[in-house]
Amino acid sequence: MTHIYFGPPGTGKTRKLIEKVEEYLNEGVDPETIGFFTFSRNAAKEARDRMKKKFGLSDDSMPYFRTLHSLGFEVLGYTPEMVMKSDDYKTIGKKCGIEVSYASWDEDNGGIFTSDSPYLGLINLSKSKNISVEQQYNLGQHKEDLDSSVLYKLEREIINYKRDTKKIDFNDMINQMVAKNVYRNFSVSFIDEAQDLSIVQWQLGGLIEKNSGSLYVAGDDDQCIYPWRGADVKSFLNLKGTREVLKTSWRVPQEVFNLAQKIIHKIPKNNRVKKDWEPKKEKGSVTEHYDISELQSKFKTGKWLILGRDRWKLNELEEFFKDHNIYYERAKKNNPIKDKYRAVDLYENKLKKGEALSYEDCHEIKKKMLKNEWTPSLFKAMVPNKFYTMDMLKSSFGLKTSLPWQAAFTRMGENDTNKIEDLIKRGEDLTNGARIKLATIHGVKGNERDNVVLPFKLSKSCKDAYVANPDDEHRVMYTGATRTKNNLHIIHGGEGDYQI
Repeated sequence: MTHIYFGPPGTGKTRKLIEKVEEYLNEGVDPETIGFFTFSRNAAKEARDRMKKKFGLSDDSMPYFRTLHSLGFEVLGYTPEMVMKSDDYKTIGKKCGIEVSYASWDEDNGGIFTSDSPYLGLINLSKSKNISVEQQYNLGQHKEDLDSSVLYKLEREIINYKRDTKKIDFNDMINQMVAKNVYRNFSVSFIDEAQDLSIVQWQLGGLIEKNSGSLYVAGDDDQCIYPWRGADVKSFLNLKGTREVLKTSWRVPQEVFNLAQKIIHKIPKNNRVKKDWEPKKEKGSVTEHYDISELQSKFKTGKWLILGRDRWKLNELEEFFKDHNIYYERAKKNNPIKDKYRAVDLYENKLKKGEALSYEDCHEIKKKMLKNEWTPSLFKAMVPNKFYTMDMLKSSFGLKTSLPWQAAFTRMGENDTNKIEDLIKRGEDLTNGARIKLATIHGVKGNERDNVVLPFKLSKSCKDAYVANPDDEHRVMYTGATRTKNNLHIIHGGEGDYQI
């Protein structure tokens, strides 16, 4: 029997599934016969951690609490080293005369394939939809002017490379499991974030359903925002089984709820499941702006999520924060100021206060100093796996200063020194995560913050997509708007941008 939970934003889809898992464990079901498949590794870890805490289980006793795309590791015996990586695609691209800067599978978020090469993007999209590259090309959905002869040559080279190196990708693993009907029987299985599954993943979902005593599926078709990588919301909408809508959001306040309803009801009734649900009791707020500079004074306090429709629009927003020295971090990117402040913290708050530091930590400090502050030849006498105090470093290993970091870190540069001093004076916590986080809407599924900035400005490619398929854009903006726990700040665009 299949049971389907439709979970609007903040209603606790994952929590509902975990509670059902606990019911089965309380009934004595062997955890090794439970399949719990999630979109992200964090969600799988959350489920395992909860089971470990409540039932004293180990990771080894829950081998099938994992992402759906990684199931092939357990069922087929593959290892992560066998999965195609960026360098593999770069090698193939070079052979075909195609420049590839990056191409990788995001194992943390649904095994999504991302690349700066539109050729690679199209090839992997066709695989996720289980159609040929030629069929996907003939659909004309790609935005770039692609040479079909180059595309087909690249496809052949990928096939040859995989054959010669014995490497695979996540779609290959799923196709092999489906083709060979390689699967094990489960007492019960769970699939989370089902709206984001591709056609190929749904074929695996069918195999899971066939081989499970019961199947519980949770998702929200209104939050299906990955069609560009093959997510097939129709398969989710057509899934047969009992249906239940989770009724109460623990995240979305009333004013934001009202706006979100306006957005999502732009989708025709026959293209979505009707859901009656309620926001939390707090009113919250929705404020309209025309430029992010209008919010500059508000960024001084509170926790913020700054969303971009895509990485190009996010780049524009990031420039504002750089220009005004507002401390932030961007999803999936190192924060250079945070990294540099780590050396300041090690030097001022640990080493100078008598704490012994590891070789690696000492090296972090040394990298910020020139030879007048630390003699390089004596530093080389240090060895890993040992700890060093300030006295040891000064007497035997070449450290020649105990001045404040502003004077000691001569390699830091005046600009970065001034930035760090300014942020410290403002009271920013440079050790832990920044109060302000920048991310694309697609990069924050499941995340939330007190304050969210949602620009309606679209890049040219997104404007074209908005015209071609407005329902997809409504889902993206609905998902972005409902990340806030309190206050939503909309930044209006111009002609051709998203409109409520």
